Amino acid sequence: MPGVFVRRAEFEDQSRILALIGDEATQLAKRYGIFDVTNMIETASLGITAVDDKGDVIGYAAFFDYPYLTPSIDSVAWPSWLHKNFGHPELAAANTAWLSFFIADPICHTEVAENILRTAFTTLPEVDSLLFALPSDVRPFAPIRDTFDPLTSLSDEADTSIFLCPRGLYLPELLVREARVEDHDDLDPVFNAQSQVLSDRYGEFFIAELIASQDESNRALVAEVDGHAIGLMGCSGDIDITILQECFELEPYGGLMTPPPLPRRTRQRRPRPMPTRGVRARERGASPPRWPRWPSRPARRRRRRRRRRRRPMRRRRRSRRA
Repeated sequence: MPGVFVRRAEFEDQSRILALIGDEATQLAKRYGIFDVTNMIETASLGITAVDDKGDVIGYAAFFDYPYLTPSIDSVAWPSWLHKNFGHPELAAANTAWLSFFIADPICHTEVAENILRTAFTTLPEVDSLLFALPSDVRPFAPIRDTFDPLTSLSDEADTSIFLCPRGLYLPELLVREARVEDHDDLDPVFNAQSQVLSDRYGEFFIAELIASQDESNRALVAEVDGHAIGLMGCSGDIDITILQECFELEPYGGLMTPPPLPRRTRQRRPRPMPTRGVRARERGASPPRWPRWPSRPARRRRRRRRRRRRPMRRRRRSRRA
């Protein structure tokens, strides 16, 4: 049996994927409908190609954020359709991906599917479940039927069968929590399997001492699987920034320092223009001109009275001339 290796799909894989499809095009059309390999390679959220020792393509899978080859399901509102017809409200667009196309060499299709699905879960850490859709009149095929479990339909209106593959089938579900001193027994074999230098330099119980010395600036986290700690991460806030700046090029990152706040910009008022007539007059030694004042109300009344008195005299003069 040839070895199976997986990688991201490339545009050059198109011809070899079509050669792998070969005489199965009619059968694949019943499963997926009308499909275009070139378009799937370019638009898939994740395309994975499986090759053997010689580099020949022996499998291909295309993953999308929605049921790409199922036009009866809306590409945007598919979560509502799924919850209505199959339940499982925990499945949402944020934690679910769709296996829209799968083809593999019949000789090693089980190994191809296993490697592709494990790689898909590893590459998409936010995905908890993979969904696979088939028409209701098409029976599930190997190796899909060995990996994906059918969902029970809650409605007779659905003309599509949905299958689910959980993440825990290929990758263990990790529980990240704060480290405890009793985690030493689980973590000691993990560290010793990778290096004996740490135990020789810091002592046999350095892991327990590291966990016990936690405070506000130093924290330790462990990853737990089936009740056993399998990994440790130590985080510290006591960092000498000066040494890091001397040893590494940190200018693109601002030297790992918080930039000082920008000064507050104050709006500058524009100076008011000074009058020029009076200034020039003072420079010549003359008194500046006075602006005309608007007459007061009594003065305006007196002017009106004078005008009224003059009107009849003008009329008399005109009549005499006539």
